[in-house]
Amino acid sequence: MQTKPVLFIILFIFGIAIPPAFTQTTWSLQDCIEYAMKHNIEVKLQYLNEQDAENSLQQSYANFLPSLNASFQHGYSFGRSVDPFTNDFSTERIMRQNTNASSSVVLFSGFQNVNYLRYQLLSNTAMRYDTEKLQNDIILTIAAAYMQILYSEDFVETALQQNEVIEQQLERTRALYEGGTLPRGSVLEIEARLAEEELNLITARNNLRMAYLELIQILDLDPADEFAIERPEAEMTDRLVMEDPGSVFEKALQVQPSVKSANSRVLMAEKQISLERGRLSPSLVLEGNIGTGYSEASTQFAGTVDTGEKQIGYLEDQTPVFAQNFETIFERKPYRDQIRDNFSQYVGLSLRVPIFNRWEVRTRIQQSRVELDRAQNQYDLTRNNLNKAIQQAHADALAAFQKYQATEKSLDAFTESFNYTRQRFDLGMVSSVEFNESQTRVARAEREALQAKYDFIFKMKIMEFYMGEGFNL
Repeated sequence: MQTKPVLFIILFIFGIAIPPAFTQTTWSLQDCIEYAMKHNIEVKLQYLNEQDAENSLQQSYANFLPSLNASFQHGYSFGRSVDPFTNDFSTERIMRQNTNASSSVVLFSGFQNVNYLRYQLLSNTAMRYDTEKLQNDIILTIAAAYMQILYSEDFVETALQQNEVIEQQLERTRALYEGGTLPRGSVLEIEARLAEEELNLITARNNLRMAYLELIQILDLDPADEFAIERPEAEMTDRLVMEDPGSVFEKALQVQPSVKSANSRVLMAEKQISLERGRLSPSLVLEGNIGTGYSEASTQFAGTVDTGEKQIGYLEDQTPVFAQNFETIFERKPYRDQIRDNFSQYVGLSLRVPIFNRWEVRTRIQQSRVELDRAQNQYDLTRNNLNKAIQQAHADALAAFQKYQATEKSLDAFTESFNYTRQRFDLGMVSSVEFNESQTRVARAEREALQAKYDFIFKMKIMEFYMGEGFNL
C-alpha cells in the first residue's frame, strides 16, 4: 500500500508543524491588547484627534483673556502728502515711524465665549469616548482572533487523537487480516479512513497557521518574528445566560463609550444652538490704545538772526522808513522729543448691535437645530444597536450553551458506542463500514462540542465586555 507514505509526504510539505517563528515567544491576550493600544495606527490617529480637541479647549479658555497687539511702522513718503504728526502738506521725501499697542476685552457678547467653552468641553469628552470605542472595537477583534487560535489548536489536537485511534485500529485490523479473521477489504476501509483523517489534520494545521497570521496582521507584527500565544484556562460558566438581557443592557448604557459619545454630541448640538443665538445679542468691548511716532518733517523754533534793516514804507513826505529785520530759524525736532510729545492714549467702549445680516444668524440657528435632531437620532440609533447586539449575544450564548450541553451528551454516547463497535469489529462481528461510520460520528461530535464550547465562551465574554468587565480569559 502506497497511500500512507504519500500522505505523510504531503503532511510534511504542507505544514506538519507550526513554523518555528510561532513557537518561542508567548503572548497573553492582555499582552496583545496592550501592544495594539500602543502601536495600532488607528489608535494613534485617534490620539491626534484628541490632541486637536484639547487644543480647541485650551483656546476656548483663552478667549476670556484680553487681546494685546503691538505694531511698528517705518517708511518713506514721496510727493505731495499730509504729515500725520504736523498736518502740513509736504512734497519732499519724508521718513516716518509709528509705534502702537492696542488691547481689547469682550465684556459681553451674548455668552458666546461661555457657550463655546462648554461646547469644547463636551467635544473633548466625546473625543475621549470615541477613542475608547475604537479601543473596544480593536479589543474585540483581537479577542476573536485569539479565541480562533485557541479553537484551532484544540481542533488540531483532536485531529491528532483521531489519527492515533485510526492508526492503532489499522494495526489491529492488519493483524486480524493476516490471521485470517478479517477480509482484506476491511484493511482498505481503515486505510481510507486514516487518509481522510490525515487530510483533516492537514486542514486543521493550515487553519491554525492562518489564525496565527490573522492575529499577527491585526497587531502589525512581522510574520517572520517568533510568536505564540499562551493558553489560558477558559472558564465555562452560565452566569450571564440566566440573567435578563434588559439588565445587561441597562448596565451597558452606563459604561459603553459609544453611547456616552453619542450623548455628548447631543449636548454639543444643544450648546451650538445657544452659541448661535448669542450672535443675535449686542456685544460690548472695552478697548485701549497707546501710540507714538516720529517724522522728519516735524520742526521746532531754534532762534532768530538779525539780517539788517529793511524798508517797510514811506512817510507823507516820501521819506523811506526802515526797520530792523530778523529771520526765524527752525530745526528738526529731536527723535526723543517727538516720541515723548507724540505719545497718545485712548480708552473706550465699543457697542455693536446686530440689526440685519442677511438672515445669516437665523440660518445658522436653523442648521444647528437640524444638527441637534441628527445627533438625537444618532443617539437613539446607537442605543438600539447596542440593545440589539446584547439581545443577539445573549440569544447566541444561550443557544451555544445548550448546544454545548447537547454535544457533550452526544459525544459521550457516540464514544461509548464506538468503543463497543470497536470491540465487536476486533472480533469480526461488525464490518469495516460500520466501524468507520461509528468513528466518524465520534469525530464529528468532538468537533461540534469543541466549536460549541468556544462559541459559548466568546459570546459570554462579549456580554461581560458590554457590561464593562473587560475581556479576560
